[in-house]
Amino acid sequence: MRQEFTFFLDWLPNVQFAGICWALDRGLYREAGLSVTLVPWVENGRGIVETVAEGGLCAGSAEDNLVVSASACGHARVSALAAMFRQTPLVVMSRSESGIRSIADLRGKRVAMHCDGIKILEGMLELHGIDRSELELVEVAYDLDNLLARRFDAVQGYAVSEPLELAANGVSVSTFSLRHPKLHPYAQVVFATDEALAAQRQAYERFLQASFAGWRACLKDFDEAAASIRRVGEPMGDLEREKTALGLVRRLVAGGEGAEQIGSIDRERWADNLRAYRRLGIIPPDTPLSCALDTSFRLSGLRAEGEVEGISAPVPSSAMDTG
Repeated sequence: MRQEFTFFLDWLPNVQFAGICWALDRGLYREAGLSVTLVPWVENGRGIVETVAEGGLCAGSAEDNLVVSASACGHARVSALAAMFRQTPLVVMSRSESGIRSIADLRGKRVAMHCDGIKILEGMLELHGIDRSELELVEVAYDLDNLLARRFDAVQGYAVSEPLELAANGVSVSTFSLRHPKLHPYAQVVFATDEALAAQRQAYERFLQASFAGWRACLKDFDEAAASIRRVGEPMGDLEREKTALGLVRRLVAGGEGAEQIGSIDRERWADNLRAYRRLGIIPPDTPLSCALDTSFRLSGLRAEGEVEGISAPVPSSAMDTG
């Protein structure tokens, strides 16, 4: 009998979660003895960590700063187990004609960020010697019209589908990435409560192995990955645009390294991020630099049909961002 397992997403089950969709569609979770339900993100006033903390046998996906702050500040005892995106897709987007090409160009501008990215931008401002008062920074919920309707000069984006969707609406955008040698966040971090991990460790190991077998397989075959998204997730309206987005996703998942590193979290980079979060006041100054991190789970060992070694196929040039 398969165990019921819930995975709470921090967005929709779309191209950003292509590997998860593959694992669900191709029966990898079933073969691992799990009956997995994907729960899309909804704006209901509750944070993703709070939702997972009340969910029983489950895991969630979140930006690393949300996982760390919840654990360090005592809101929920949770640990990061893996990172679906080893390179952050967080970017600042603006209309191409705005002239905004770097963080320095945000001075004097009206900028909209989401709850999971506003602290990251504040950290980047500090690292670049820019005072927060030099721009108008507003926290907002997701709304693609914020840029389409020119409500803001620049907005938070994910360098996956959003620039492509804006382009499909006739808006050419420029982006720059929110990463720095001293602050390079992990994104779509898989996390769970320490209590659940202690009680059901084998179930979490099976979930992680199936999930990352799905990621390794889908990154080799965009046609089949798109088909899986269409069967179990929320696809983009245009198939070719979705395959372009999958090219972007491949870069983010790989993080510039080989297939064997997919999902892994580097302890030194994690510590660097926590040092930045301590300086910013996101976490207490005495927070251990290994806080909320559990790297003991195996992320490989299960192979999916169609999975092969390496992920070095080139990304289409049309998929590259400008940041």
